[in-house]
Amino acid sequence: MNYTNFRVLAFAAIALPIAFLCSCKDQQKAPDIMVNIGPTMTLDSQDTIIVNQLSTEFIEHLKNLEYGDAIAMLYYLDPDSALIPLPRQLAIRQEQIFRTFPVLEYKFESIRFRTESDCQVKYVITFHKKSGADDKDYVTSLFLQPVRREGQWYLTVRDSSSPAGSVSEIQN
Repeated sequence: MNYTNFRVLAFAAIALPIAFLCSCKDQQKAPDIMVNIGPTMTLDSQDTIIVNQLSTEFIEHLKNLEYGDAIAMLYYLDPDSALIPLPRQLAIRQEQIFRTFPVLEYKFESIRFRTESDCQVKYVITFHKKSGADDKDYVTSLFLQPVRREGQWYLTVRDSSSPAGSVSEIQN
């Protein structure tokens, strides 16, 4: 290798990294985004037992046509995340739904815990038994949304505006 080639290689070896570093200096560094993906809810077997008992009591009231007692167990999660007893207008609407789809039989399907305000209990209810020309029972799903506030569980009814995140934030 001759002296000229050596100088060109040496210059390139020194100049290129310096040019690279100088060009990166003017670019803005993207801000670091912190995402909390860690658990935020602690859950134990007692929570499962309580939610199961509440939801079973609720559905038994419906099965026994005790609509007032069932509705008295329901709460409303308002847009500010305040938990209040079911407002009168919603209670009337809910009773109409329960009367339209009476619980003749029910089958517990599942409990899913995600966050303190996004849990789900699912029942499959039979609201019409087969008879005469009907060759099958008519069933539908009933979803309850248990909400925990300050260690106390409350029942709300799931609707289209309920959170539907699928990432669990529960710590066992």
